[in-house]
Amino acid sequence: MITWLHVENFKNLADVQAEFGPVNAVIGPNGCGKSSLLQAIDFLRAFFYPSLENYLSERNSQYSDLPNLRRTGKKIRWHLRATLGADRTGACGGEYEYVVTARRWRYLGVGEEKLTYTPPQGEPVVLIDRAGRKLRRFADSTEREDLTLVSMPRSLLADINPKLRRSFPQMFHFRDWITSLRYFLVWDPKVLRRPDRGKHKELGESGEHLAPLLATLKHESPEQFARIVRRISRLFPTVTDIAVKGGRGWGWQQISLVEGNGRNVRFNSQQMSDGVLRLLAICTFLYTDRLPGVVMFEEPENGIHPQLIGEVIQLLRELTLRKPPNQCQVFFTTHSPYVLDQFYDHPEQVYVMERGRPQQGASLFRLSDRENIDLAQALFKRSLGEAWFSGVIGGTAAGR
Repeated sequence: MITWLHVENFKNLADVQAEFGPVNAVIGPNGCGKSSLLQAIDFLRAFFYPSLENYLSERNSQYSDLPNLRRTGKKIRWHLRATLGADRTGACGGEYEYVVTARRWRYLGVGEEKLTYTPPQGEPVVLIDRAGRKLRRFADSTEREDLTLVSMPRSLLADINPKLRRSFPQMFHFRDWITSLRYFLVWDPKVLRRPDRGKHKELGESGEHLAPLLATLKHESPEQFARIVRRISRLFPTVTDIAVKGGRGWGWQQISLVEGNGRNVRFNSQQMSDGVLRLLAICTFLYTDRLPGVVMFEEPENGIHPQLIGEVIQLLRELTLRKPPNQCQVFFTTHSPYVLDQFYDHPEQVYVMERGRPQQGASLFRLSDRENIDLAQALFKRSLGEAWFSGVIGGTAAGR
């Protein structure tokens, strides 16, 4: 779990830092930097691609789009602290501190990288310390002063030979965690209802592979599949089953909901509403194995009836309650006052992002740290959403 993050010079985040917990809801006006925060976290995975260019190419982007426009420097810096549980062998749990920068010289690559590990009862140990191509320290038992690296397009952690896992377990544990981060851009209904094929155990960034993932769960984990059916039936009482059958050719799968109201009727994915599809995707994600260490969602409540928004937030909370190694941390953005109402008793889980002044970037603060939060809760009983809409707690649209 990311416990603290400091990002400099990434898009609208000129200089933003905050402490985080298991559930983190980010509110604020359009263009203030909410999505930039999630993208900055996801970009940490880019250092483990073959090169940063590969990561950017997948997103139809380029490095010149990333540095903050209010600053002249082109170097972007991440500094995070994370608490990780033990790996599957029961080792490597503890505190990890990671500093990494991206910059362009002749080529785009890593400018600085430092990883420090602190065991539950012990002193900090520097595992990696590099500056560009100069490696000053590698692991706790080996020092290689000013060793010149062959290349620098990605993290040194990405190039460690898998055969050395026993020699450097903490490095591999941290690498496994950071590469598991997942950023879901949007639950796109067109993608969710699309027939798909293959054997998949993960959802794609826009909801790809929902049908084959459900088919895999039904075949390999019938108990988990039954839990998904029960959860959907609780949300939509007329639903009695979820069917996954062949679509337009060999290997293709398509989802149908079975409703029983006197006689069974099947509604295929083309006939299902956007909101039902999105709720089905979140339920499916919750009951899959090998959950990411951190998941990020853009406005997961989109298309959901206001009366069911509480169920969406409950599903997200349950992601953080799974037992290790499937326990994960949740970040999400929202524009919905109804979502904010779900956090009346937990303002410490809400972060307000605001636009900075002309020569500054965005600002980020925890709602519970706002001086007038007690007054807002008293004035707007049980409705933080109304307090937000009224401008009492900040994070409102320009001119409001």
